[in-house]
Amino acid sequence: MLYVFTTGARTPLLALLALRRPRNLFPIVLAYAALGLLAVVVADPAVAILALAPSPLVGPALARFVGARTESVGALMTGSVVLSFPLLMTAIPGLGSTVNVVLFAFVIGAALAGSVPLFRDAILPIVDGARYVALAIILGAAAVGGLAFVDPRAVGVAALMLVVGAASAAIGAVLFGGSGAAAAIGAGTRDPAFAAALAMSAGLAGGGAVPLAYAALLLLGLGVGKLLVSRQS
Repeated sequence: MLYVFTTGARTPLLALLALRRPRNLFPIVLAYAALGLLAVVVADPAVAILALAPSPLVGPALARFVGARTESVGALMTGSVVLSFPLLMTAIPGLGSTVNVVLFAFVIGAALAGSVPLFRDAILPIVDGARYVALAIILGAAAVGGLAFVDPRAVGVAALMLVVGAASAAIGAVLFGGSGAAAAIGAGTRDPAFAAALAMSAGLAGGGAVPLAYAALLLLGLGVGKLLVSRQS
């Protein structure tokens, strides 16, 4: 909850207006459709959770790292959060109560950001620190419980999800004149910590394996992207 609340506190509700633009909405929808189809084929609850999770809640920081458009990634991330919650509750009914609690935490944080911006600005350093601490705790817990389950299948599925999601979102953005790189990060990738937390709360044995493999591949992909951007500049 802390991870989601602190993200909401950085996300004014006015950011949702970005969904009115096709170049923001279509990449998100296309990525969810492609990853949802992949999850149906794989038929693994943990994969379905990851496919329907939002894009990384630290997406703007990832965008800065590789030199993508931070504002675009932030808007796309917010849109993915809005679509993720109803999709998770509809497709995986057993997660309904947990997702409702997480949604409540995000909305409270976002409402705070929009109604008391001066207070939000004052506590941003604390909020950012708390968010990264929560992220590290979630991934650490997932590693403890799921590292032994990371096998070639988990790595292969994670790699396929990363490629399919990023490619479909990038294509959707380019078709409407948006940034393919920003869409790949903000709409096509998935938050492995968010997915691992839900999988663990659902009691899925080895549910953190695919999210862990996905996290490692995502970091690797971002590193390669950073290297390519540096060479071109």
